[in-house]
Amino acid sequence: MSQLGGRIKEQRIKQKWTQDVLAQKIGATKHVISNWERGVANPDYKQIVLLCNALSVSADYLLGITELPVPYYKDPFGQLFFLPHVDYSFVKESAWDLLKLIDSGIVLSVNKEELTSKDKLLLYEVISSIVSRLHQMTRETEERTKELLTKQISDGPSADSSLF
Repeated sequence: MSQLGGRIKEQRIKQKWTQDVLAQKIGATKHVISNWERGVANPDYKQIVLLCNALSVSADYLLGITELPVPYYKDPFGQLFFLPHVDYSFVKESAWDLLKLIDSGIVLSVNKEELTSKDKLLLYEVISSIVSRLHQMTRETEERTKELLTKQISDGPSADSSLF
């Protein structure tokens, strides 16, 4: 067993996950995880990033460069800061751009269930539609309010609208 394989296995067992569970979390198969753990094959750099995020360890640790499993860099959400770089422009002081967050590549979950890419796409479309409709309704309401005010002004004061 290679050091990389041993560390993958060690961290997987520490999480109390089967090879199937880890495979699902990173989009691989149990067979692939088994091959890595036995040193028959090695993950590519993208898979190492996925492993690091899933196992909450640094790539340096998995690769045997350090004995410290804690990642050196984490983004504002606790995800490891590796390639591909995530654009955090959706974080602006106390307000976040929800659509950019959904599309950012960050792992999102609802009730401890991770959203799939398909879930995120559907959520993105639903939220976009709702926000568009809200903006449209706001514009329509403002236009109707202006029309009513203009009509009241042009009709002049009525008998029951006097101040005294």
